[in-house]
Amino acid sequence: MKKSILFLRPYYGFHVHSDAHGELGMRQDNDHVYPDLTLLTAATVLSESGEYRVTVLDAITEDRMLPDELLLKLKNESIDIVVLKTTGATFQPDLTLLKEIHKIKPEADLRIGGLAAKILKRWLTENASYINEIIEEPLDEYALRLVDKEVSLKLMPTPDYTMVNYRAYQDEIKGLRLTLIAGRGCPMHCLYCPYKLYYTRHEYRDTDMIVDNIRRLIKLEPDEIQFRDQYFSADTEKVRELCEKIISQDLKARIVCETRLSSLDEGLLALMKKAGVAMICFGVESGDTSLLKKYQSLKGETARIKELVGHARSLGIETMAFYIIGFPEETREMAQSTYQLAEYLDTDYVYFNEYEHCQFDPEHTLYTPELFPAFANRTSIEYPSVLNAGEREDLVLNFSHQYAMRKSQSQAYDAGYKKMMNAKEAIRILRPLVSDLNELSAAARKIRQGQV
Repeated sequence: MKKSILFLRPYYGFHVHSDAHGELGMRQDNDHVYPDLTLLTAATVLSESGEYRVTVLDAITEDRMLPDELLLKLKNESIDIVVLKTTGATFQPDLTLLKEIHKIKPEADLRIGGLAAKILKRWLTENASYINEIIEEPLDEYALRLVDKEVSLKLMPTPDYTMVNYRAYQDEIKGLRLTLIAGRGCPMHCLYCPYKLYYTRHEYRDTDMIVDNIRRLIKLEPDEIQFRDQYFSADTEKVRELCEKIISQDLKARIVCETRLSSLDEGLLALMKKAGVAMICFGVESGDTSLLKKYQSLKGETARIKELVGHARSLGIETMAFYIIGFPEETREMAQSTYQLAEYLDTDYVYFNEYEHCQFDPEHTLYTPELFPAFANRTSIEYPSVLNAGEREDLVLNFSHQYAMRKSQSQAYDAGYKKMMNAKEAIRILRPLVSDLNELSAAARKIRQGQV
């Protein structure tokens, strides 16, 4: 008899982009709902193997199902194995949830995956006896091992989005967004990057397989297909080959990718546009060259990036630049140079991220769950820093607001500032409740209904 396996992504009142940031996850203060690609691909691997009865419960797609509702649902389900995908922002309530599942399903085999689980493996092994296995690799690679297959991107199937209510994966502006990968890992060596902790090799998929993925996803009528590669154009010849095949097979889709912009040129940009690429996201990180050199993150000459942004705009390709505020050595003046660079490059969108200290040493440090404050996008690690946590947060908020105000002050307020302030208030209310999921659920419901 086949074992039943449940892949679980909980929801606690916040949207969490759980396969972002090296799968450490990122709390969202907007209305974007991202799929978790490795979780869905893992479920697809096991489903297609025929060796398991597979269910995916992505709580946010189930009308934002809160933990009390989720536990009630699971109480009546027959489940042999539960695989929970955790993140830094949700690690503490996820532990509580697994304890509660153990109470109602004492015979179930409980497993936890995600980079946060890998970092806290020693603590989990010594303190969480209700968890049967800590998964240290991406869930899709783990799933291949379970069915005795080679761990290779070449064997990854098209994620079966029909296993969930996939129409909930909405970009609040563009509409239904589905994701896939052309490759995984990155040949660069940026010292602040958490992806290196989880994706230990740089690997590409077969081009024909990617094209087949796109064809299958198009049948689901997405408004946008986003490649989740960390460096989409690390091999420009593979990008060229992919674009030419998309064009020759007349596949029509709005495509988004993330890459190093300086790896492209005008000809390749034109080909990408013809293939459906409508938006390119890229890291700039800082306006201070000395910081970029120290963190091994030089991304190209500023003047050249400016040229490419302009050329992309002339083709009708939108651009989004990512910046990091609050490197340990960074002063306010250095941060201001980053904002000035953002204005100079003049991309359609910007995203200012607060620096997160991702230099973990699990072999020599016994981290506890307090490493990841509930619903935060940073760790509790203390490290020497010119700017304190409050200053870093204020600068991110200020720069995001200033950049958005180039449209209009009211739009900036509605789009960013108001949502950030609402999130801070929700965190203040919900963080103390992570050990009581009934109280947390009740409070999250009141927040949703505007009663607090």
